Amino acid sequence: MDIDLFRRTGDLRALADIRLLTLEDGPGRGQRLLVARNANGISFEVAVDRGFDISGLFYSGVNIGWHSPAQMPYPLHDPVSEDGWGFLRNFDGFMVTCGLDHYSRPNDTDVSQYNHPHIKSKKMPLHGRISTEKARLISYWVDTETLEISCEATIRQASVFGETLELRRKITLPVFGTELVVEDVVTNRGYRPTDHAIMYHVNFGYPFLDEALSISGIPDPLLSELNSLPAAPADDFGEKVDVVDSRITPHQIPVVLRNERCGVAVSFKYSQEALPKLAIWRAYQSGIFALGIEPRTDLRPTDGGILAPGESRAYSLGFGFSSI
Repeated sequence: MDIDLFRRTGDLRALADIRLLTLEDGPGRGQRLLVARNANGISFEVAVDRGFDISGLFYSGVNIGWHSPAQMPYPLHDPVSEDGWGFLRNFDGFMVTCGLDHYSRPNDTDVSQYNHPHIKSKKMPLHGRISTEKARLISYWVDTETLEISCEATIRQASVFGETLELRRKITLPVFGTELVVEDVVTNRGYRPTDHAIMYHVNFGYPFLDEALSISGIPDPLLSELNSLPAAPADDFGEKVDVVDSRITPHQIPVVLRNERCGVAVSFKYSQEALPKLAIWRAYQSGIFALGIEPRTDLRPTDGGILAPGESRAYSLGFGFSSI
């Protein structure tokens, strides 16, 4: 414990805090949020009832993450609705976890491994179900010994005669540091083999996302394509997704995004071995205007897309912040 620090303040709220709140108005009324800040100007919010995802992120007063027109609705819409595209009515926030058994477009998937006599296939919705599940809190606090802000929870995606997948997530930020770390462990808690896929939909929004944004660390084919189109809203823009396989085209870590106009740089690191594919999502349509950087697993069972009973996979993401 830093005794000199506590001589200067009897409560660490002078420097850092994390609080559990409940929204009382608007489309998100009733959902829980953890709201945190540190002494270096980093603040974030965790959507406890939306997969324990990071819904908001700010550095030195600048908004970094994406806020969609959906406005974090609660209760959430069924992701299987609208022919499996219901995810889009919930989609919002800086980091949206997709999975745990499927990401990408809706499709019908074979689920005969669960041995139900009448259920042989199921509709998999766009980007899976985990982002609509409520978390069970383990802890949230500012540790006076380590001077670290942390929060931890488990989130379960489960069905009778289906998958039983559990995500255990811990988010940490030093009181005086500049790196926000997300550590995940996904475990098959069932007794049958289960499909597993995960994608981290990391979304950047205005004002950090604008024409002044530059990116480094992405492999050249993807970077050239990204730079070919300025980050500016257009009424007729739809979306564009480009994907590389890091096993074929590795890239630098971390990926660095800089905005000289905002005076902010954000670095993003993760393991290419655990998350071998990388997608860049551009949704520059007016009123949406988002840029997604999306590390992901492979969907193919032959490339690790199956979890045996009791088997776990670990993932981690790190976000660093600096002034420029």
